[in-house]
Amino acid sequence: MELNGRLAGVKPRNRRATLLLLLGAVAVIGAGAAAGALFGYGFAFAWVVHFASMAWITGWIRQAQPALSGGHWRVRPWEPALYRRLGVWWYARLLRRLGWERVVRDQRSFDGGRSGLAALARDTRRSEFAHQMLAFLGLGLAGAALLLGARGAAGWLAVLTVLLHVYPVLLQRALRARVERAAATAAERI
Repeated sequence: MELNGRLAGVKPRNRRATLLLLLGAVAVIGAGAAAGALFGYGFAFAWVVHFASMAWITGWIRQAQPALSGGHWRVRPWEPALYRRLGVWWYARLLRRLGWERVVRDQRSFDGGRSGLAALARDTRRSEFAHQMLAFLGLGLAGAALLLGARGAAGWLAVLTVLLHVYPVLLQRALRARVERAAATAAERI
């Protein structure tokens, strides 16, 4: 063990991220149990679980700062047309009308210019990653609820997973396709 604050080669930032990951899971379970006890295992329960999970994963990603590089993050040429057919831009308009775009815009590092396109692409990968994790978690919880015979909870968890996480993943990928196209156009002009 080193005396400079590192334990077995693990950086303090990574220890904090691991601690946040574990304690956050306990907090989400507690919030879900409390919501279930107070409101029953229906819509309110699923809503609380999803939003507690979003807060947890957002905090963990900020702390862990995963690299998010590799082929998975590349948007294939056929994807934007598929997402458009699935109604992802209608979903984006709905979010805009609900005011969600203003909340997210304040958290993004995009300055509105060409120089900010790389940061915007990184932000879309970070958001996509969070929503992917939450979609897997939400569908897993829905499956567990179904196995336990809680069909109402399973249904609400599944519906909210699609609305709050699956569509946002598609939206981030569609947005990143536009950002990458704009960056390529800007690079050609230079």
